[in-house]
Amino acid sequence: MAGPVRINRYLAAAGLGTRREVEGLLRTGRVKLNASVCSDPSTRVSLGDIVLLDGAALPAGPTGVVFHRAVGMELSIVHPGTLHPVLPLSGDGSGVELLLADERLAQRLADPKFPLAAQMGPARRRLRLGGIGLDELDPGDWRPISPREMQRLRRGARLPPSSG
Repeated sequence: MAGPVRINRYLAAAGLGTRREVEGLLRTGRVKLNASVCSDPSTRVSLGDIVLLDGAALPAGPTGVVFHRAVGMELSIVHPGTLHPVLPLSGDGSGVELLLADERLAQRLADPKFPLAAQMGPARRRLRLGGIGLDELDPGDWRPISPREMQRLRRGARLPPSSG
């Protein structure tokens, strides 16, 4: 399973504010992680965890994730809601994988009419896809896609910001 991320980063990626701003939501007890109130911004969220804000589940958690896939690693990640891969790597490829909650956007980004820039490295390793890179991610780790990255993907697919 991919590595966990801090809950403040997870909430910020869901569009609830900056990492600092969402700490207020945590301090006031408005956030639950797997049915328990979560007030510590350093708490780790794993794929498959259920995060609630004011009793309502966040829609599929983050709008998407960046995943560092290792050679031979299956691209089957359990997550509340469904994440759709964008241009998945073959079994012998490795590198950055994008998984989006918005199926329409994922399909549009995979359309040859809207080509995503991909930077490949040695040994079939994808270093960047659609301007999103691996950064500090180790193989098997993931991070939420930031709202700014999501805006760039939507612009590249020529979809309005309000879709999905």
